[in-house]
Amino acid sequence: MAQYLRSVIINEETPAADGTYTYDLPVNPVSHLILGILCLNLTNEASVYDIADLIPNVHVMHRGTTIFQMRARDLLAWNQILFGKSPILFNSVADDKAVRALPLVIPFGRTLYNPTECFPDSKSGELQLQLTVDIASAEADGLKLLLESVELLGARPSRYLKQSTLVSTPTAVGTWDIELPLGNDYTGIMLRATTKPIATTWTCTIEDIKLLADNREHYFSSSRWEGLRGSLILRPGMEPGYIAAIGPDHIAHYAYMDFDPSHDDKWLMATRGMSSLTLRINAGVDDEIRLFPMEMVRV
Repeated sequence: MAQYLRSVIINEETPAADGTYTYDLPVNPVSHLILGILCLNLTNEASVYDIADLIPNVHVMHRGTTIFQMRARDLLAWNQILFGKSPILFNSVADDKAVRALPLVIPFGRTLYNPTECFPDSKSGELQLQLTVDIASAEADGLKLLLESVELLGARPSRYLKQSTLVSTPTAVGTWDIELPLGNDYTGIMLRATTKPIATTWTCTIEDIKLLADNREHYFSSSRWEGLRGSLILRPGMEPGYIAAIGPDHIAHYAYMDFDPSHDDKWLMATRGMSSLTLRINAGVDDEIRLFPMEMVRV
């Protein structure tokens, strides 16, 4: 009978100073990690983004090779897109020094507790988590770290989900190419535009996109930002957080290129054998673009 094992890896640890801290992860196959960002309000209520920004980098490595890498703020959006649910923010009050917590899931498969799609077993010290912390801001302080792991005992996965970050800033408005990694099947690409349509302007960092494989149109001949956002109905859909008067929209700056829209591997994008894979962006503003390739790595 299948069994999972849930364990505390970091137990409310208080980092002494800003910097990067490294932790060894379990040796059994890992379904996912749960990262808890615990803090206190500083005068007023810290927003979900203020809390997430206390962890500017979350990095999982195996023998020095990246398995997962994002800011906690991007992980907040990825949790909502992947799971179709908004992460839970504890104790939403404005009292000074009120305790707050934001738990986020670091997944190694598109579904959790999946013995065929998780990170495989490893040797002690090979799988590590690095957290870069900013222990205080104008809105929050008293940072504490919590980390739990979920191991799948006896699992024999055939693949795992690799998630990484590419950062690029166009030097001018107009066409901007970003080269994507090759070798694995893609389940999707999450995109973040610094500038999005707002108020009376349609201007966006990512006005539209085209995907080129070996210089030929591939999957996405053309798609506009609004169209990509519309496709999110297949993922988180709409919730009250989309209405500014009610609450924050965790994915307002994000869109998703989905290569697994039917959740059955039918449309996965294979890149093995390609010479190049290029995302061509028509940039409406010359500010930062963040791309998050979601790749299936075969074990």
